[in-house]
Amino acid sequence: MSNRTRPYAYTFRVTENERKIIDEKIKSSGLTMTAFIIKAITNKPIVVFANSGEILNELKRQGNNLNQIVRANYYGLTTKRELLSCVEELKNTYRNISKAIEGM
Repeated sequence: MSNRTRPYAYTFRVTENERKIIDEKIKSSGLTMTAFIIKAITNKPIVVFANSGEILNELKRQGNNLNQIVRANYYGLTTKRELLSCVEELKNTYRNISKAIEGM
């Protein structure tokens, strides 16, 4: 879709309440307005991840932990047990995310 040109523009009027609803739905979807509207009119699913901020924060924390352990390992300051523990924690996090996504 990104290779297509879109030379036509549409304008339509909505009430203040309708505008708020549209803006909230677009924001929660994480899509651009154009992408959101095109998905909506072509009956493609619009996936909204509840608590996606929490999930992203947890993934960032896990990534930071892994980077610190890898860096410490490079300097010989960590053990294999710590590395395996971090990998196991990452697996559990990914497993929980997968379960949450499947339940949607």
